[in-house]
Amino acid sequence: MAKTMGYQGGLFYGSKGGTAATRINARVDVSYEIGVETGSTTSAGLGTDVPINTGEATALTPKISFNMIVADDDSAIVALMAAAATGDPIALRYIRSTGKLGFDCDCVISVTQGSPLKGEATMDVSVEQVSASLRTPVLNA
Repeated sequence: MAKTMGYQGGLFYGSKGGTAATRINARVDVSYEIGVETGSTTSAGLGTDVPINTGEATALTPKISFNMIVADDDSAIVALMAAAATGDPIALRYIRSTGKLGFDCDCVISVTQGSPLKGEATMDVSVEQVSASLRTPVLNA
């Protein structure tokens, strides 16, 4: 069975409202998570036994976080910093490897900058909220 290596994944950004097409070359690690929010369907039943807590999915919560090595002349750094500073959504797209499933959404992001004494300057980016104002978020497509 062929293994997929992390460097084979693609991470892209672009203007909100369209598919992200500009590759983020300085990215290091990417984490992609799909969480599930649930709503309670628990009922008292006959009232003779303690109810068993039950629920059903009510929403999917996709999250992406990634870190980058910072270069002041990197257009991706400039675009991501601007989006985080204004709260304006930016298009992000992640694919695990060519032709595989991923994430394509407009997102509100936050950034954390790191300046280690013995290392390269870094930036951590996290999706805070997926936006549906201009297009429908696409997961695993």
